[in-house]
Amino acid sequence: MAADKDTAELTAFEEHLDIHGSRAESWPEEARRRFEPLIAGNARARELLAEARALEDLLDRAPLPSPDRMRTLSDQIVSVAVAERHDQSAPAPVIDLAARRQARNIARPAFWRVASALAASLLVGIYLGASPPIASAIEAIAGAVGVQTETENTDLAVIYDPAADEEEYL
Repeated sequence: MAADKDTAELTAFEEHLDIHGSRAESWPEEARRRFEPLIAGNARARELLAEARALEDLLDRAPLPSPDRMRTLSDQIVSVAVAERHDQSAPAPVIDLAARRQARNIARPAFWRVASALAASLLVGIYLGASPPIASAIEAIAGAVGVQTETENTDLAVIYDPAADEEEYL
């Protein structure tokens, strides 16, 4: 666990050096208090600090480019870019990602409508398949009222007439 903490602290220290440099006097006070014990107790932290100092010293000794040289360089870059632009006979293919995303979003509702209709028909099929057949329900009703259902060719029909008296069925 301590090794993980040390690794995390070294990573944080390295990122801190990339941002603030190796001069501790330019660091925020909180960072100085945080990283001083790490520098004192960890050889890798001292090595990272020495590398950062060496890089900063090298950059400090490097000559600054003259403004004329910078202007010449920027003119060369612009001229190369303009020449490449004129050399292209056909424009580069451009993919309109916003239009693709919009087309994909338009197609989604139709997909969900079809999928939900198929799912609903599946559920209705499962329900009807699991429920008893309607003929057995009619036979149960016929048996309850005393109609014989044992013959094979008997077609049973139940007709509901709201005007009829319930006593006629019994």
